[in-house]
Amino acid sequence: MRTSLVAAFAALCLSLPAAAQKVEVFGGAAERASSSLVMFGENMMAGITVTYGQPMWQPEYDSMLDKLKGKLNRLGKDMWTTFLTTVPVEIGGAKVEPGSYVVGLMCDKDGKFHLALLDATKAAKAGTLPFGDQTWTPDVLCPLTLNKDGAKESAKKMSMTLAADETDPSNGTFTLAWGKHTLTGALKIQLAK
Repeated sequence: MRTSLVAAFAALCLSLPAAAQKVEVFGGAAERASSSLVMFGENMMAGITVTYGQPMWQPEYDSMLDKLKGKLNRLGKDMWTTFLTTVPVEIGGAKVEPGSYVVGLMCDKDGKFHLALLDATKAAKAGTLPFGDQTWTPDVLCPLTLNKDGAKESAKKMSMTLAADETDPSNGTFTLAWGKHTLTGALKIQLAK
């Protein structure tokens, strides 16, 4: 009898915190997009991928560009946008070491945009999430060039593209397109031997 009383009391105590705390749950099967470059040849190989959720463009976003100044923002939709590289690369002249990163978008006080990268393991250990105020400090800021109304067609869904130059695959471009705007940065790939 005493054992069953102890078990009932333990069950009651363990259930109290769960009942007292309200937990909201989001998520499930999300639409994700990615762009990859995989290169290999005689004695060399490289792999680079950016994976992201695709938010839909809204016309009122045009008037919000100036409100981004001086802020670090989430990039994409749902969980983190991620960037993985097996070789050193440069984006917009900033060096990114091999590894896995979570990605945000920084707009400095002058209105210049940067891809903001944070080591994914560091982000996970700190419990950093892409929701709410972004107060984390990027490990790498990659300068990007804003082309207002630079897209031929309005991108209804955000897209990010890694593209290699056909004549010199160690050079290329990172492009983020959303609405009629694009953000671009030169991509330089240090091919592994």
